[in-house]
Amino acid sequence: MIGAKVIEAIVFALTVAAGLFALYMAIDLFRLRKADKGPFYRGGVGQWSWMAHRITGLGVMAFLVGHIIDTFGVGFGREFYDETISLYQQWWFKPAEVLLIGAVIFHAFNGLRIILFDFWPNLALRHKQFAYVEFAVCIVAFAPVAFFMLRSAWETSPFA
Repeated sequence: MIGAKVIEAIVFALTVAAGLFALYMAIDLFRLRKADKGPFYRGGVGQWSWMAHRITGLGVMAFLVGHIIDTFGVGFGREFYDETISLYQQWWFKPAEVLLIGAVIFHAFNGLRIILFDFWPNLALRHKQFAYVEFAVCIVAFAPVAFFMLRSAWETSPFA
């Protein structure tokens, strides 16, 4: 069905576009600008958290838009929908799903950190410590999920 392939292509394009934009933002932060005058801000944990929060938000939003588009296929019947979501069942797409779970976990915990600072501004004086705790909690929450999902991807890949 050509309609299912079009929807699948849109979802794939959204995934690739979100990844390329995230890469562009990361490269832009590393680039030294010779034309800029004055001191170069080298950033810190606050800048990296800000960038990661924007990138993960964009990634989650791109997935939600793609998911809305492919769920639209339900209205055309079960066969059409099954063909539409076949992209998610490919072994090579599973790492993108793992990145999505990581993005959701980081975005949620970073959002909670920001909410704490909004309600208790004095806590922002210790934003570095909060960020390091947040990173540790994200890793602890993400590691088992990544292990089991990537193991499943490896078992269904042609390399296993």
